[in-house]
Amino acid sequence: MPTVRVSGVQMYVSPKLDENLPKILEHIRNTDADFLLFPEMSLTGYHVDFSDKAVKQAWRQIATACRQSYVTALIGTGCKTEGETYIQTRVYGHTGELVGTHEKLVPTTNDRKFCMPGEVLRVFHLNGVAFGCLICNDLWVTPGCGPYPDPRLAYQLGQRGARIIFHSIHSGTSAIHIPYHESNLALRAIESSVFIVTANAADKRGSINASTGVMSPKGGWLVQCPREGEQTFTYDIELET
Repeated sequence: MPTVRVSGVQMYVSPKLDENLPKILEHIRNTDADFLLFPEMSLTGYHVDFSDKAVKQAWRQIATACRQSYVTALIGTGCKTEGETYIQTRVYGHTGELVGTHEKLVPTTNDRKFCMPGEVLRVFHLNGVAFGCLICNDLWVTPGCGPYPDPRLAYQLGQRGARIIFHSIHSGTSAIHIPYHESNLALRAIESSVFIVTANAADKRGSINASTGVMSPKGGWLVQCPREGEQTFTYDIELET
């Protein structure tokens, strides 16, 4: 069975890009993983006026670091395209190329105050691994976060051949959401027969309401970080051929 080493970073996300970027670069330079996942909006921070020049320069630095460390990084960022703002995951491959992007397809009501929903669900193929990306509410479609239909994006990715879903999160500390988030992750993994790798943003107000770690296709945590403070994990996923 092929083995894929995945890592996730649970980090405090500042509204200032110049505070987030050095932390992201340090994690890229120090990892030995094949794939390194960061939280939603981990580069730019949430609800900011994105500077195209500064953001694009940061993307170039991340691409260079991926090439030097031979790692594929999945970066949460704000993005402006043709005058529209999106919440995005950018996938930079181990040779520094942009493998592709995922724009958040089911933004919450608060997200939609400043961003547009994405339009395309993609499956990526890299080094023999088929994988997809989801951003926070894309997977959960959490009650109370908007009157939106559930497109079952994890199921769609599984049906299209994805073996791993990388789920970047920035979900906060509301404890009432913990049972829904945890059971939802498990059920999506079972339904779709996929591993779900998660990375949530740490929160200085307290314990976050969704775990950072790896959920198995059988619906159990293979690794689960504490919900308090900054955390990292590394785990070897064995994919059946």
